[in-house]
Amino acid sequence: MRRRHKAKAAGGGSAASGKTGRKKTDPRFNTALARGLDILRSFRQSETYLGNAELAQRTGVPKATVSRLTFTLSELGYLKYLEDIGKYELAPGVLSLGFAVLANTEIHVLARPLLQELARESGGTAALGSRDGLSMVYMEYARGEAAVYRNVSIGMRIPIISTSMGWACLHGLPAVERAAVLDQIRQANPVDWPRIQRRIQRASRDVHEQGFCLGLGEYTQGINSAGVPLLHPNGATTLALNLTGPMFVLTKEKLEQTWGPRLVDIARRLRGELPHGSRPASG
Repeated sequence: MRRRHKAKAAGGGSAASGKTGRKKTDPRFNTALARGLDILRSFRQSETYLGNAELAQRTGVPKATVSRLTFTLSELGYLKYLEDIGKYELAPGVLSLGFAVLANTEIHVLARPLLQELARESGGTAALGSRDGLSMVYMEYARGEAAVYRNVSIGMRIPIISTSMGWACLHGLPAVERAAVLDQIRQANPVDWPRIQRRIQRASRDVHEQGFCLGLGEYTQGINSAGVPLLHPNGATTLALNLTGPMFVLTKEKLEQTWGPRLVDIARRLRGELPHGSRPASG
């Protein structure tokens, strides 16, 4: 199956200031720290091993600087250097950060049985995700019998600009944060921005009118999806739910009539079960 968006358009290059939308000209912005985090974000499930040259190309950071950063990250336990191939892989220190995040939020635990039930009944893959820069990161998921992606995992990233989960999350963001993220998308995709903006606006109208938006073969050919925003009760964090599957299983009609409304109901139930004082996933 063919994905229609290249990685840069999907994710948007350097993610140093993507989480907060804070400009790099802000005197509080620490460029060295941001570059180190960019290096960690460069690793993907399908690309486990990366060398300094590859990391420099992906982050836009000079190779000499990358070498110092990877050495430091290795010393701190976030990267491991493999001498036989001359490349790095993520080390357990990164896992400890991720597990700490999950341990401090109830939402993925509450979502799990609801996602499992939805996946079983629909046949697709149901997931909960949170925004990181210009990507959505899976926090929890469940696969049904017709699920297409067998390599889905917690921590998997999908682009915010071309998926129903991403569009739903954008709709749910607070106005100031949403404007900042849209500006980042525009800067990362100057040529395609008018088309991307129209698609985001259409999805936002759909969420406003019916509670969910659809992606019909736009991210991956032959795959349909529905996305729903999930605003944490504390008002500080916007998550999103989605359901994806083959278009012959999750038809447009079924998504509109059955599974989209079902996602809206799941989001409502999760929001009602979360205590207002609990910590959200992204802090």
